[in-house]
Amino acid sequence: MKKFIKSIGFYFLIMMTILFLIGYQGFDSSNLKSIIYRYPLITKKADYFETFMKGKNSINLILGSSITRDSIIPDSLGNNWFSFTNSGQNIYNSYKFLEFHQGLVKIDTIIVGIQPFDFPNSYIKNREKGLPPNNDGFHIYGSYIADNKISTKNKIQKIKSSLFPDLHGMQKFIKNGDFKNKGDHRNRSDFWTKQGFSGQIYSPKSNLEMLYNTQSKNKRRAYQYFSDVNKKPNMKYFDLFNDLAKSLNIKVIYVLTPKSKYYHLDLAKYEYDSIWNNILDNLELRKVEVWNYEKMNTDNFIFNWFGKDDTHSTYEGAKAFTKIIKKRLRD
Repeated sequence: MKKFIKSIGFYFLIMMTILFLIGYQGFDSSNLKSIIYRYPLITKKADYFETFMKGKNSINLILGSSITRDSIIPDSLGNNWFSFTNSGQNIYNSYKFLEFHQGLVKIDTIIVGIQPFDFPNSYIKNREKGLPPNNDGFHIYGSYIADNKISTKNKIQKIKSSLFPDLHGMQKFIKNGDFKNKGDHRNRSDFWTKQGFSGQIYSPKSNLEMLYNTQSKNKRRAYQYFSDVNKKPNMKYFDLFNDLAKSLNIKVIYVLTPKSKYYHLDLAKYEYDSIWNNILDNLELRKVEVWNYEKMNTDNFIFNWFGKDDTHSTYEGAKAFTKIIKKRLRD
């Protein structure tokens, strides 16, 4: 009973302290990053990156979402490559990462995976069920989204959700005197190399044809990726990243990873292909370097290129695609 009373008291002491600090003028909530935002993969990868930078005159980076994470193995490109790629990582998340590290180490080349969700109208307005994709773990690199300041109310809600459990978690807390954040479902050790590779080595092999014929529209990757993306694309987030990289004299290669034929069928079926072509046209107008492998014929390979869905690569696919990227970098 004493342990329970002490735990409850400590619980509310933390909450009151956090609320006081948020209300205090000039307090930056990002300073609470190690307590508030429990994103173990992000923080672990950040630790790896800090170690990776030490003693190096210059480095190369791979940035992007889990699609890029699963497609390119940094170790195979060379000792100076690091992959800071994470689930839901959009171009603005990558911008905040680059902005945070500018001046800390010289960056020669960045490979950036580009997806439709890098060009939404907003990452704040019209959000529905976590779409457009955005990785909240990037709070550790400073302010949130460029077109919106988080209100005190939202800060409190994010802290509450991250620090304190739901009803099920409270039941565990009362029973065991402890709880785990339900978002921490993936182990911190799910990293395969010190260069940041955390791709799906043991990813399931889905039957893509069956998924295409049975999956509802809102479960399809194409539908999720084009959430709040209009025919007139919003290039603001892309320009933020591209302009910063240019100002730092970094060579940037924007890579479009292979997508299965079922993904392309969905683009036509739901009339997303015209939106995507408009985005590609805007990239061409900016005269940026784009390596487009989206329509690469992956059926010629003896293994399943795609794993859990029609856009995420298997480990075998990653090895094959990394060879292609390595050869092109060398040439």
